[in-house]
Amino acid sequence: MSESIELFITVRATVAEIWRALTDADDRENWWGEDVVLDAKVGGSFREPWEDDEGEQKLASGKVTAIKVNKEITFTWKEKDWPANAQTTCTFSIEDKGKTRALILNHSGWEIFPPAKQKKIMKDFQIGWTYHLQELKAYLDD
Repeated sequence: MSESIELFITVRATVAEIWRALTDADDRENWWGEDVVLDAKVGGSFREPWEDDEGEQKLASGKVTAIKVNKEITFTWKEKDWPANAQTTCTFSIEDKGKTRALILNHSGWEIFPPAKQKKIMKDFQIGWTYHLQELKAYLDD
C-alpha cells in the first residue's frame, strides 16, 4: 500500500488562474519560491532549492511524468540527501466545483523509507505542503 499525503484547498480563482500559478515561473514565485522550477511538459524539470530549520541548504529535484493541461500535473520528487533509490511522486489536480475550484495535492511513495523515518518525513512534508498551499490560496484569492 502506498503511503501518501493528501491535502486540498478551495479557491475562487478560475481553473486557468490556478494552472498558471502552478506552471508559470512568475506566478509560482508568489507562493512557492522564486527559484522553484516546474517545467510543465512530460520530461520537464522540477527543482526546489530550500533551507531547513538548521539553515542547511537542501535541493529537491525530479521530472514531470504526466500532464493534463488545466487539470493535473505529476512529477517525481527526490531530495539530494535521500538514498539513491528513494523517490516520491507529487500530483496537483484541479477540480471545478462550480463557484469554487479545489486544488488537490497528493504526495505519495513514502513507503521507501523505514517506518520511523517515514513518519517523521511525512509529518515534515505535511507541514511544508500545508504552508505552501495556504500561500497559494492567499495568492489566488487576493
